[in-house]
Amino acid sequence: MENSEADGKPTSIDRGQHAEGLVADAFERAGWRVDRRGPRSARLSPDLRVSRRGIVYAVEIKAGPEGRPDRLVPLFAQAVIEAGRVAGRSAAPLAVVAAPRIAPRAAAQIVRFADDYAPDAALGVIDFEGLRVFKGPQLEDLNAEPAHRPSARAGRPRPSAPLFSDLNQWMLKVLLAPELPEGLLSAPRGRYRNASELARAAGVSVMSAFRFIQQLQLHGYLHESAPFLQLVRRADLFERWQASAQRSGKELPVRFVLPGGPEAQLRKMLGGGRACLALFAAADALKLGFVEGLPPYVYVQRFGRVSLSDWKGLRLCEPGEAPGLILRAAPAPQSVFRGIVRPEGVAACDVLQVWLDVGSHPARGREQADLIRKRLLQRVIDSEA
Repeated sequence: MENSEADGKPTSIDRGQHAEGLVADAFERAGWRVDRRGPRSARLSPDLRVSRRGIVYAVEIKAGPEGRPDRLVPLFAQAVIEAGRVAGRSAAPLAVVAAPRIAPRAAAQIVRFADDYAPDAALGVIDFEGLRVFKGPQLEDLNAEPAHRPSARAGRPRPSAPLFSDLNQWMLKVLLAPELPEGLLSAPRGRYRNASELARAAGVSVMSAFRFIQQLQLHGYLHESAPFLQLVRRADLFERWQASAQRSGKELPVRFVLPGGPEAQLRKMLGGGRACLALFAAADALKLGFVEGLPPYVYVQRFGRVSLSDWKGLRLCEPGEAPGLILRAAPAPQSVFRGIVRPEGVAACDVLQVWLDVGSHPARGREQADLIRKRLLQRVIDSEA
């Protein structure tokens, strides 16, 4: 690994050697054979040569003094060129950049640069605090987050990221989509080997997908040796997922301003992409409902009394007045509105969202959720193939 700084200071040399040692140790702990070549004796010699299960990488490592993207992206581009030059025909090139500390957002920018300008290149981004982001065949098990990031708020531990955050729920739907009918969930249907592929399919950042996968691994919900991201222990996963949704959303009882034709007015309201049928009304639209006599619930992207200005044909109910429909704040807007389906042209929540949301409703919600599980979801929960 050549020193990227012209001044030749010992600190620069130490930084490079430390980065090389961290990369070598990470590969060795993951079961790779590592050839540490030490100082180069030939021009076409990589920093490291690593091999496992039929794949060989020629590793080129560049260490910068700062974790800023404007410093690391040029180093990465240089590493890609040099790795390709030293790999030859017997190995695949792997370009790695390092710095004392790299923020996740900066790492994501490097990955995006690689996706745009070197999509076939294997890459690694590491820092000295434990961050490791790798992309390439058999490299995903090297990924790790730093064990600790010093905080300006000394003494306050950082809360761990919630497994069922809004985007995480959407990515769960993406992983489960191939096992559900397209008419019940709008999501890409594929198999994904790593965070980069999942991020691209789900339309999220690589770091969001990376953290999501880390959370699944932490809780034991990912198969450890499958070639694709495969959910396991699903009964426990679905139970925790539904429990996380057991909370009432903010609601507004409303009526249509114009008399007559509520179904036609509701269909028009749902045609703009800012609202969708929810709970029991969505279950009915999906041909899975059985609860009758309730006004339709509708999720809206903007919620509150002010948001009624978005819907000129609605007004708040007077005290004691029966509602024509109930506007509700979407509990996870990204997950809800990315997954909506349109049975007979009417926007409605996907089947997973309906199952999550109805369970805590006092009007036979548990029975509705159990019916959806029995008729559709149980085979998905039981399957880990």
